[in-house]
Amino acid sequence: MAHVVCPRCQRANPNEAEYCWFDGVVLRQGATPAQAGALPQEFVFPSQRRCRTLEEFVQGCQYEWEDACTLLRRREFSQYFTRIGRMDLARAAQEAESQADADVGLVYFLNNLPASNVPGPRLDLNPRRLNLGTWRPGESRQVRLQVLNQGKGLLQGKLTVAEGRSWLWIDTEPSADNAQCTLKAAREQQVLLRVDTRGLVAPQTYSARLTVITNGGIVEVPVRLELGSIPFERPPFQGVSSPRELAERMRTNPKPAVPLLEGGEIQRWFLANGWTYPVQGTTARGIAAVQQFFEAMGLSKPPPLRLSQDQLRCEIELGQKLDQQVQLRTTARKWVYAQVESNVPWLKVKTAQISGAQQATIEFQVDSRLLPRGERHAGQLRLVANAGQELTLPVLVQVNRPRESLLQRFLRPFLTLAGLALLYRVLLLIPLDLVAGLWLGPGGPPRPGTLAFWLTGPIGSESGLRVFVLETWWIGVVGGGYLVRQRTGNWSDAVTGAIAGTMAGVLGSATLACLVAVIETVPRVLIRVLLGSALAHLTSPVLGTVLWLALVLIWWSFLGGVVGLWWSHREPRGQRGRALLIWPLVHLGWAGAADLFLAPRLPDEEAV
Repeated sequence: MAHVVCPRCQRANPNEAEYCWFDGVVLRQGATPAQAGALPQEFVFPSQRRCRTLEEFVQGCQYEWEDACTLLRRREFSQYFTRIGRMDLARAAQEAESQADADVGLVYFLNNLPASNVPGPRLDLNPRRLNLGTWRPGESRQVRLQVLNQGKGLLQGKLTVAEGRSWLWIDTEPSADNAQCTLKAAREQQVLLRVDTRGLVAPQTYSARLTVITNGGIVEVPVRLELGSIPFERPPFQGVSSPRELAERMRTNPKPAVPLLEGGEIQRWFLANGWTYPVQGTTARGIAAVQQFFEAMGLSKPPPLRLSQDQLRCEIELGQKLDQQVQLRTTARKWVYAQVESNVPWLKVKTAQISGAQQATIEFQVDSRLLPRGERHAGQLRLVANAGQELTLPVLVQVNRPRESLLQRFLRPFLTLAGLALLYRVLLLIPLDLVAGLWLGPGGPPRPGTLAFWLTGPIGSESGLRVFVLETWWIGVVGGGYLVRQRTGNWSDAVTGAIAGTMAGVLGSATLACLVAVIETVPRVLIRVLLGSALAHLTSPVLGTVLWLALVLIWWSFLGGVVGLWWSHREPRGQRGRALLIWPLVHLGWAGAADLFLAPRLPDEEAV
C-alpha cells in the first residue's frame, strides 16, 4: 500500500493525505501556501460566518467569541477537525475542552493553531497593578480600570474578582453579578470597581486579585489596600490609634475615661475601626467602668469576689414589704462591679447595677403581696460581676400571718365583696334603670318613676327588656373580637370573634337583665309588706326613684357581703375566683379599682 512519509516526524501517512496526521506538517512540500492553509471542508458558525482556511477560522473565533466558547464546550471543534482528517488539531481541541473555564480553553486552542500570522486582538490594562494606597475604615469609593485592545478585531472575554470579594466588587446594577463582568472592546472599555472598607479590621494590609480572560490574552491584576485606623478624637485621649495605646493613657488618667466609657464613645470608636469591643453586657458605672475595660482587654486580672452572706433568711408578715441588703466584696485593692437580677417576682432588686471600691452594696426588697401560696419561699439573686464572674445569693422567706381580731376576720371579707357588688350594680344604673326603665321604657300605667312602677321592675315589660338588649349587645361584639385578636394576633380572626360575640352579647344581655330581676325580688317583697296600702299614695317619680335605687344598692351591698363571708370559709381558691370577678374591671381600664378588691385576702386563706 502506498504511503507518504512526513518530512518532520518521519511517520507514514496514507497516500491521499495532504497533512501529517501526527504534527500537521504539509506532506508534499511543493504545495502552495494557499493550499497549505485551506480547509477541505468549510466551517460554519451559528451566525452563518463561513471559514475556508485556518486564518478565517481563527478570525471567526475571535469575532464570534461567545459562540466559539459554546462550540468548544460542545466538542464540535474536535469533531470537525477529526472529520476533515486533522488529528493534530483535533487533539489540540480535546486538550482545550478539558479546561474548566471555556474562555481559557479557547485561548489555549487558538494559540496552538498553525495560523500565527493572523492579526487578532491583544489585551492590555491600565493600570496593570492597583495600589489603592491608605484608606480610612468605613470608606467606600469607585476605582476605574481601563481595558485596552492593542490588536485587531474585537476583544472579548470576562473580568472576574478572583480574591477579595468581601471588600472589592464590580460596580454594576444591583441585580447583576458583582463578581464578574463581560468584556467587549474594539479599542477600550472602562470597568468600575467598588471598594468598601466597612467591616474590615484596621490597621491592616488587604490584598485582592482580578483575573482578565479574553481572546487577546490572560492577565492577573493584583490589588493592594492599606487600611489605617481612625484616631480617637475626644480629649484627653485624642490621637490614640490603637486599643493598647488608649489603655496605657487610661491607666495614668482614669477619671476622664469614665464618661467616655459610660456614654459609649469608646465603643463606637472600636466599631468604626472594625474592632470587637471587649466589654460584653452593660457598662459599669464610675471608675469601675475603667476596671471593667482593663479586665476585658486582658490587661488586668479580675479580683476574687465573695458576698457578705452565703444565704439570707428573713421573716415577714403577710401584706408587708421588707428591705434588705448584702455586700459584694474583694480583698484586692480594686473596684468591684456587677449586674444583679432576681429569679422571682416577689424579690425586687433596687440596685440592678452596682460598683464600688473593694465593695458594693446590693439593695433589694421582699414583697409579700406577690408571694404565692404557702408559708416558706425560696428565691435567688444572681450577680454577673468582674470579668463575667457569677455569684448567687439564696433568699429564704418565712411568711407569718398577721393576728386579726374576730371582728376583722369577718369584717374584711364582708366589706370586700360588698364593695365589689355595689360597684357592679352602680355600673348598671344608667343602661338598666334610667334608660331601659325610665326614658325608653313603657309609658305606664303605673306612672314611670313612682314606687309602684319600680315594683314591676325596670324591665317588667317586653319593651324594657328589648331596650336593654339593644343597648348592651355590642359589648359581646367588641369583647369577642378583642379576645380573639389578643390570642391569635390576626385581624381576620378578630372579625370571626366579633361575629361569634354578637350572639353571645344578645344572650348575655338578656340573661343579665333577668338575673337582676330575680335578685331584686327581695326588696320588692319587703316594700309591699312594709308599705301595704300606703304604696298607692306615693306618686312622686323623684321620691320613688330615689327610694328604690337606694334600697337596691343597699341590698346588693348586703348580698355581696354575705357572699364574701360564705366565700371566705367555703372557697379554698378565693384568689382565683376574685380575679375572675374583677376581670371586666381590668379590661375596662379600671386597674386601680381592680387592685383595691384583689389586694385584701380572705382571713382563712393560708399565708401567701
